[in-house]
Amino acid sequence: MADESTPSEVAPEIPSAASQVPAPAAAKSNVSGRAALAGTAAMLALSKGKTALVLLKGLPFGKLLLTSGSMFASVLVYATRGGWAFALGFVLLLLIHELGHGYAMRRASVAAGWPIFVPFFGAMIAMKGRPEHPRVEADIAYAGPVAGTAASLACAGLGLWLHSRFLLSLAYAGFFLNLFNLVPFGFLDGGRVARVVSRNAWIVGALLLGLLFIKVPSPQLMLIAVLGLGHAWRSARDPDLDLVTDADRRVWAIRYFGLCGFLGACIVFSHRLL
Repeated sequence: MADESTPSEVAPEIPSAASQVPAPAAAKSNVSGRAALAGTAAMLALSKGKTALVLLKGLPFGKLLLTSGSMFASVLVYATRGGWAFALGFVLLLLIHELGHGYAMRRASVAAGWPIFVPFFGAMIAMKGRPEHPRVEADIAYAGPVAGTAASLACAGLGLWLHSRFLLSLAYAGFFLNLFNLVPFGFLDGGRVARVVSRNAWIVGALLLGLLFIKVPSPQLMLIAVLGLGHAWRSARDPDLDLVTDADRRVWAIRYFGLCGFLGACIVFSHRLL
């Protein structure tokens, strides 16, 4: 997730950080210190284990095994937090989020990898190419939260119809997940979108992550901040941003802040229902 090739070779991966999603249905079930450390170790192993990943992908059905195996591992880990039903539902929300990215890549004629899941960090999908314009990359990044928001709304709608506190809790977690991903920093989806609005948006994102870390200290947040800092610095100085027009900035400001505001309202509304 953090190891990136130079922009001229392979575009960086798009992660979905799910480390801080509060699940009301499992509010009394805290993640143990060992589990958090295991998640961090898994993240580091993935970021440094490219050779093993390449070998696995080279096997027959290797990519499918990598996706399904990492999904199963994530379900196992998240089950310790909120039970099997919540873990399965949450991982499916992550998958829909990543499929949104994948669909946008295909639509932009950018080759997409297979989703890979990392416990306590969410999931990622690789772009095997470089978008021709920053607004194309923004569109790819934006598609994940849009798909994830739609899936969360479906959970909320079913929850209201069936009077299911579980589905409402899952929707709440999905809303929070997608809003967190829109933080304008580094390799998070919001970092790729907000830089089209302003080169300096990453500074606001860094402050938001700092405030969140003060409120909820965690190794995952610290790792995201450290690994994303270099990406944020380089991204703000990308010469391709000179291609962005004032019209692009206005359109993306409306789309970005509109989705952030909508997700914020969904979080408040779903929390009140719980």
